[in-house]
Amino acid sequence: MNAAPPSSIFIHDGRYRRLLARIQRKYRTTTEDLDLGGLTLRFTRVAEPDRVLDEIVAEEDRREKISGIRLQDPQHLPYWAELWESALGIAAVVTRMKLTKSTRVLDLGCGMGLAGAAAAAMGAAVMLADLETPALLLARLNCLPLRRRVRFRRLNWQVDRLSEQFDLILGADILYERKQWEFLDEFFKAHLGKEGSVLLGEPGRQSGDLFAAWIGQRGWDLREGSQLAKPEGKAIRVFILTKV
Repeated sequence: MNAAPPSSIFIHDGRYRRLLARIQRKYRTTTEDLDLGGLTLRFTRVAEPDRVLDEIVAEEDRREKISGIRLQDPQHLPYWAELWESALGIAAVVTRMKLTKSTRVLDLGCGMGLAGAAAAAMGAAVMLADLETPALLLARLNCLPLRRRVRFRRLNWQVDRLSEQFDLILGADILYERKQWEFLDEFFKAHLGKEGSVLLGEPGRQSGDLFAAWIGQRGWDLREGSQLAKPEGKAIRVFILTKV
């Protein structure tokens, strides 16, 4: 069985304490051991994700009343603060993959970093990317025991491009907005290596059905499967994309 180094080793590490204190100035957190099948990870997440969303919406409402203008870009809503079942499912799939230190992985829209941490724990070289700084702070904390294998990047997939390609691109629950699909299609094509694949998790929304039909017309080979998010949970849909 593979396992990440126990995070208890790092509890008294100054980097760990400083980073956790920085996060906890704004968010209450909780830490748990997640069993991903062949891998157990110690994972810290936001304890009250609904409260985070409510506070953002309330602040936006306040600003709108003052200015008369809706300022909040929906892309910036704190969906990252929830540990989605798709992230658990994708992380579990990753633990069954043959990854090595030469495998280049991108966790796109990484949130708090679970899928990317799983890939790094299995031996891959991982970049974790997200639009939101708080998400990247938590991802950095969760990957601290694996810090020699990970990098972090604040990234907007609509406009940003990286100067490298990857063998595996992970995306857990990033398909929920139809208007993002063209941007994701272009981003995948620009950053996926010749023999690489894109691994996407989706919890069974109607948008997932529509995406499966849509992406097949964009020069991709699509395979579909399923993965239990938790032993007692429901299965998520897994899409694997490769270039035709």
